[in-house]
Amino acid sequence: MPAEGFSRLDAGMLNEISPWGVEVMVLEKTTSSNDEMLRMGESGAPNGSLLFAENQTAGRGQFRRPWATVPGLGLSFSLLLRLEINDATIPSLSAFAAVSIAEIVKKLGIRECGIKAPNDVLIGGRKVAGVLVETRHGKSPFAVVGVGLNVNHEKSDFPVELQERSESLAMASGIFFDRTQVASLLLKSLWQYEQLMRSTPEAVTDRFREMLFPAGSLSPS
Repeated sequence: MPAEGFSRLDAGMLNEISPWGVEVMVLEKTTSSNDEMLRMGESGAPNGSLLFAENQTAGRGQFRRPWATVPGLGLSFSLLLRLEINDATIPSLSAFAAVSIAEIVKKLGIRECGIKAPNDVLIGGRKVAGVLVETRHGKSPFAVVGVGLNVNHEKSDFPVELQERSESLAMASGIFFDRTQVASLLLKSLWQYEQLMRSTPEAVTDRFREMLFPAGSLSPS
């Protein structure tokens, strides 16, 4: 699917629906949305700051593995959360975004969806989304939660070496999605699970475990 002429994210709509009430930024191009948000966090950006990147030249996932970004086909964004970073908060902080994504995928009618530890989201055993959480300690600690979700990709849009292991919402459903609408649904889900993470973190980790793919399985337990 060609990237030229793609429908850009509607920043105005994202600002209207963002539950955090903080301006949502949409960048045409950056190295990594997490890199940008980490800099913003260190400069005092508030809880709930969001930054979407249409194109990332150095997107990354867990263990600094590269995350390929094709402009106009997926969602790549980072969310800043201000909270204490310690042994009590890290488990649910690591889990809540993956749970939020998997819940939305299921609501879109794609049932063979679950989580592969630590926080990849799979459809039928193939990766549709990844989460990268990076934290900063100190007097004003915060976390940056980076999300990459494959939305309207076709198989040929992925690097050859990843084509057999990658999935998209469109490939799984046969439906071409409005990315802004998918982003809107996801932001609402992230906000709901962020509230749960802060009030009842064990509920988030329990749901995470329920959605895990057992080792060697293509479906959640």
